[in-house]
Amino acid sequence: MTGIDCARYVGLITRLMPSAVSLDGAEVYMVSECGRGFPVGEYLVVESPEARYLARVRESRVEDVYSIAKTPVLSLQQELAMGVKYVPRFVRLELVSECSASCAPPSTPPAIHSKVRTPEPGEVAAMLSLPQSGIPLGVLAMPSGAEVAGNAVLLPHDALRHHVLVVGTTGSGKTTLLKNLALELLGGGKATVVALDSVGHFHHLVFNGVRARVVVPATRRDLPRHGGGARALARRLARRYLRDAFASFGVEVRRFRCRYGYVRRGGDAVVRRISVSVEFAKPQASAELELVPWALTTRGVLRRVHELTGMLTEQARMFYGRIIEEVERRLGGRPTFREIFQFLTGPSEVQAGGRPLLNYEAISRSLGIHVSTLENIVRAILAVEESGVVDVSGGGVAVAEPNYGELFRPGYVAVHLAGAPPMVQRMAVYRLLEGVYRVMGREHLRDRERTAAVLIDEAHLFFPQARTEDEKAAIEAHLTRLTRLGRGRGIGVVFATHMPDDLNDAVMQLANTKIVLRSEERVLERLGVPPQERRFLAAAPAGLAYVKSFALRHPVYVRIAPRSFHLG
Repeated sequence: MTGIDCARYVGLITRLMPSAVSLDGAEVYMVSECGRGFPVGEYLVVESPEARYLARVRESRVEDVYSIAKTPVLSLQQELAMGVKYVPRFVRLELVSECSASCAPPSTPPAIHSKVRTPEPGEVAAMLSLPQSGIPLGVLAMPSGAEVAGNAVLLPHDALRHHVLVVGTTGSGKTTLLKNLALELLGGGKATVVALDSVGHFHHLVFNGVRARVVVPATRRDLPRHGGGARALARRLARRYLRDAFASFGVEVRRFRCRYGYVRRGGDAVVRRISVSVEFAKPQASAELELVPWALTTRGVLRRVHELTGMLTEQARMFYGRIIEEVERRLGGRPTFREIFQFLTGPSEVQAGGRPLLNYEAISRSLGIHVSTLENIVRAILAVEESGVVDVSGGGVAVAEPNYGELFRPGYVAVHLAGAPPMVQRMAVYRLLEGVYRVMGREHLRDRERTAAVLIDEAHLFFPQARTEDEKAAIEAHLTRLTRLGRGRGIGVVFATHMPDDLNDAVMQLANTKIVLRSEERVLERLGVPPQERRFLAAAPAGLAYVKSFALRHPVYVRIAPRSFHLG
C-alpha cells in the first residue's frame, strides 16, 4: 500500500465509509493492501493523533475490480477468462476501547487515515484493562482458537468468591480447567480446595505432587462380614478406592500398603483415617494418600432429614420434630433410623376397621395430623435408612463423620463419589458442604486471607432442577448458604456441567462469572452468548473458552492449556 510500511502497519482508516461512535457501539473501516488476511476476532491497534484505539475485526471482505464495477458475468468461461485484479481489502472494525491517559469505552472516532497495526506483546491485555493479578485461566485468544501471544488472562480471587459457572460438552476442557484452578489455588498455602468428584478425574492430581485427603463414603455393605475388624475395613476401602480412581482409568497399581487410625467408642473401633502408600507401574510414580472414611449417624442427622433429602413436604417439615419426639417417647432412648421405621410401620394396639392400625396411623389419629403427612415422613426415613450410609457399624468396627476442622484444613480434599448411589452422593455433598461452611466461619474470621474453593463437577447431579416446590426450597437453601452467606466466609464455588438445562436455575443467577466452552447452540443462547459468537463456540476446539465476568470489562476468548496430569 502506497505510504504504508507493511512491516509496521497493516492498513489505515478509510474515507470511503464513515467512522461512527454512538451510544450503541463504535465501528470504523480499514483498507489494506498488505499481503495478509484478517481473521474475524483479531485484535488490532488504531493509532490516531489524540488516542490509541483497540479494535476487533468484525468483517473482512475480498473483492476484485469487476465486483466494484458491477461488471456482469454471463458465463463460466467469461468468469475464468477475466484476470483477477484485487482491490484493497476492506475490513470492518469494532472499536473496543479508547486509550489516552487511561483506557475507556470509545467516545470519539479516530481520524481518517489513522494507521492500523498489530499489537505489541501484552498491549491487548492492557487496553482491555484485564486484571493484573489473580488466578491464571490461560492466554487471550481469537474465536478461531489462535492465541494472542503475550496476553495472559487472570481471574481475580474476588471473582472466585462471587462464584463461577463452567459449561461445556464432554471433551471440551471443563475438567482440565477445574484441575488447573485447583493447582493454582493450592500454591498459596492458605486455601482449602474441595473437589466433589463423581467420575474420578480429580484424584489424578497426585501425579502433580499434590498430597490429597480423600473422603470415602462407607456403607453398611462395606463392613467386613467374616471378621478382621478395622484392618479388613481399611484394606477394603483402600482397594476399592484405588480400583475406582486409578485402575479403571488404565493406571496400573503395582502395590500398596495401608495403615489406619481409629478411636474406641462403645466397644467399636471407629476408623478415622487410612494412610495409603501406593506405587504405580504405569505411569511410574508413587503417592501418599490419606483416606478419610465417612458415614452418618442417626444422632447426628435425625433432625436434619429434609436438608439431606429434600423429600419432606411443607406440612411434614412443620410436624416432623413433633413426630420424632412422639416416637422417642414411645420407644425410649435414642432410636436409630431403622428402629424408627420399624416402629412406625409396625402394628399398634389401636383397632380400626377390623384391623390394628399401624403406629404411624395411630400417631396421626392421636395428634390430629393427616395420615399422608406421616406417610411422607415414613418414606423420607426409609430413604435415609436404605442409603446404607447411616449407622455404619458391626463386627466391632464402625465409621462416622470425621472432624471437619481437621479434614478441611488448608490443602486438597477430594470427595470420592464415583460409584456411589445418587442418594448417597446427594447426602454426602450436602453434609460435607455444611461442614465447609461451619469450618470457614471460624477460620476466615481469624485470618481474612484464609479461603476455601469448592469445585463441583457434574453440578447438575447435586443441584438439579427441582421437581416440586418443596425440593426446590431445600436445594436453594443449600445454595444460598454456600454461596451468598459463604462469600463472607471466604468460600468460592465453581460449578461445572455439560447439562445446564438440568442445573438449578439459582446457580445461573448466583454465578457472576461464566466460562463457556464448546456447547450446543440452544445452551449458548440460554447462557446469554451473543449470536455472532455462537457459531464459533458451537464448534470450538477443546480448551477454547468464552469468559464473561463482572471482573472483566469485556468478554474475552481464552485458550486453556492443561497444566495437570489428566486421563480420559
